Parts: sequence; C-alpha cells; structure tokens
Amino acid sequence: MWKKEFFDSLENLGVPSHMLKRSSIGFKEIWKPIMELFQQRKIPEHGWNDFQIRQLLDILSHLDSDKDPRSIRIGEREGRISSVILNEISGGFCHGIGRSGELTAAQPKAAGASLMQNLTNIIVLSLIKSLGLPNIKTALTIPFGTGMSIGMAMRGALNYHKIDIHEKPMVLMTQIDHKSPRKGIEYIGGILKIIPGRYGKNYYSNEGVFTNIEEIKEIYHLNSNKISAIISSTCFFAPRVPDNIKEIAKFAKKNEIIHIINNAYGLQTPALLKLIRQSIDAGRIDAIVQSTDKNFLTPVGGAVITSPNTDLIKEISKSYAGRASASPVVQLLVSLLSMGKQGYLSRIEFQKENRTFLEDSLLELANEFNEQIIECNNPVSCAMSLKNIKPEKIQDLGGILYNLRVTGPRIINIHKDPFGSCTTEMKWPYVVMNAAIGVEKKHIFEAVDRLKRAIKQVK
Repeated sequence: MWKKEFFDSLENLGVPSHMLKRSSIGFKEIWKPIMELFQQRKIPEHGWNDFQIRQLLDILSHLDSDKDPRSIRIGEREGRISSVILNEISGGFCHGIGRSGELTAAQPKAAGASLMQNLTNIIVLSLIKSLGLPNIKTALTIPFGTGMSIGMAMRGALNYHKIDIHEKPMVLMTQIDHKSPRKGIEYIGGILKIIPGRYGKNYYSNEGVFTNIEEIKEIYHLNSNKISAIISSTCFFAPRVPDNIKEIAKFAKKNEIIHIINNAYGLQTPALLKLIRQSIDAGRIDAIVQSTDKNFLTPVGGAVITSPNTDLIKEISKSYAGRASASPVVQLLVSLLSMGKQGYLSRIEFQKENRTFLEDSLLELANEFNEQIIECNNPVSCAMSLKNIKPEKIQDLGGILYNLRVTGPRIINIHKDPFGSCTTEMKWPYVVMNAAIGVEKKHIFEAVDRLKRAIKQVK
C-alpha cells in the first residue's frame, strides 16, 4: 500500500521531491498500523484512532461487489440499501457474512466482509490467548446473544460428534436463573435437566450458591442413556459462584458427553480464565461461549465461541442457517481496535479496583442497616442482604431505585419468588450490584448512596 511509485507520480503536480519525501514519512506512519495488522494478525498493542479504524473499514468494505460502480446487480440480494445511514451503521458491509449453510464461508459478492470477519476472529483469538487461555485454538464471532450462541454451539457439537438429539435429548445444566441459556438449548430440541443450586460454604468461597459435583454425577447416572451434554457456568450474579468446571470437565471426559461452558462475562476476570485453562488440560471442554457486549463493550447482539478444537468450531459455523448480519462482527472489530491490548488490560485493572470499591461501599452500608455482605467472592458483582426490611416492602426498592435513575441492580425477594437466586436455599432477600468492565467509580458511589436513600424510604 502506498508504494514509492505513488509518491513519484505526485512530482508531476509541481511539488518538489524533497517536500514529498518528507510528507510521505508522516503519511506512511498513519497507515502503518493497518499494514502491521495484516502482517502480524493480532490485536494491536495500543488502540487506534477513529480515522485509522474508518480507513480500514473503507478498504475492506470497498472490496464488496455492491461498491463496484460498474457492477450489474440483478439478484434479489445485492447489498441494496435505502439510506446512507444504513451503510454507516453497518460499517459498509451490506452483504453480510457467510453463505447459506456456513457462517464463515467466503462470500463471492463480499470478499471484503469475509476478510473483515476472518480478521476479527483472528484478532479476538489473539487477545483471548494473551489474557490467559493459550490452549484455545480458534474463535468464532457470531451475531447472536449468549443464549442462542449456547444453542448454536450445542447444535454444532452434536453434529461434530454425530449424536442424534432425538436419541439423547437430555442436557444437564447447572442452575443459573436466566432464561436465555435455557431457551437456547430448548430451541434446538434439547430437554433440560437442571442441577439445583445449593447454598453454603463451598469449594470456592465461605458462602454462596454453588452446584455439587456429586449431585451432578447422581443425576447423570439416573439418566445416562438419555444425556448428551452438560452446560456449566463460570459467572452469574452474586451470590452465585463459578461451577467447579475442572471437576465437571473430568466428569465429561470420563462419561464421553459434550461439555459447553457459559462464560458470558468471564473474559474480564483472569481468575476465571485460569480455571478454564486448567479445566481444558484436565478434562473435556468442547466450547466456551462469551458475550461481546459484556466483555468487549459493544452493542448487544454478539458472542464469541472459542474452543480447543478447530474442527468443532467449523462444525458450529456450519450449523448457522443462512447468511448473517455483519454488524455484530464489525462492532467487535471496532471495539478491539479502539482499545488495543493495553487499553483492554487497563480496563481489566479498573474493573478489579471498582469491584473492591463496590464491596467496601456496600459493606459500609450494610453495617449501617445491620445487614451483611454475602461472602461469595464473585469477581464482578456483590450481594447485600435485605433481611431487616419488611417482606412487603422489599419489592418497592427496585421501583425507587429506578425512579432515582439507578439502572442495573437486582432485587431478589425470596419471600415472593426465589427465581434469580439460583437456589431454593437462600436465607434472606438481597440486592445485587455490579462492577463489570467499563463501569465508572463515580457511578458505584452514586448507586450505593441512592440505595441508602431507597432503604430509608422503605424502612
């Protein structure tokens, strides 16, 4: 790109060669990151500016056939759009990605989008490896949220291992009280068998909600001829703790069943990545699913499926029906390039600091109202009991916080419905607040202060 011949041709326009030579130095420096990205095929060490990101997207999107000014487009789907705004919000990739039957198949009309997709998968894989998962072999970015992505990963794994879901329809899933993962499995025809959450001291923390590996084994042996897989989880709202995925991986390997990990927002937590790395080495993990918005600060609607098995990811790609929107993929690419590796690592450090600040702030509040912090060591969120608030008043807290313009807290009123707690054994109702990647310290301070005001209103 921008070879010497290009600058030599400019001399005919009346600018002295020594001036052009000097100017070309700065010009090439602007384009240097783009060239290095193609050559090194990994996330840049430092974030790019918006001009550089837009130039890359323009280069790639103009390789698609809808940008060819002389192309004769008579098909039913030719990247036609009604507004320039649509081109802008799609990153210029109006043809989408993949072909019917395979998400990562190169598309004849969209060479640029195909390159963009492959580049995104390579870059996100390089980052994930550097964060602490060197034994991951491949990554696939897909235009689904976490729940549907778990279903897609399951469908691909069944195809890869040649398992008929009609013969083995049951899928074990450790209890997380979230509808999306369950619906993802049900969407492909799976029948869920939920491993109930238990409350108390466990393998991970002094207290919290956990799953018992012995109970998993017991339920499996009662239904072994019908079970094809198990879905475990690394992260959910406090007081849920990560599953003992190393023991589950060993169990899956011994019993030859598929093991998929719901790692929805676990990439921001080095301790969880260490657990996954050890589990891959110790047993069986077929695929790991993580959300793009929860980990990489993109708009909602994408996920990254990773695996230590390249051929399995290819089969997952083939399980997608039709072409797909390129938007979630290009959004991830933009986010990764804007942050760079060092920018992402610094956000991880801020997240850890904010998580400590959140717990300290809630502990101070708990002491004031004779409540307690549930010591579950959740890496992203904290839970504070609400045992000294009248049961009929607890639900009002959520509405008060909403009217105080605090978004995101979870009020779990076990007196009304235990759903959300991942167990039927919780002792008290509680409130959960998060310190996920990207949160600002001032928002934690304000949220806790407004929670204090809300509790005073219902007392």
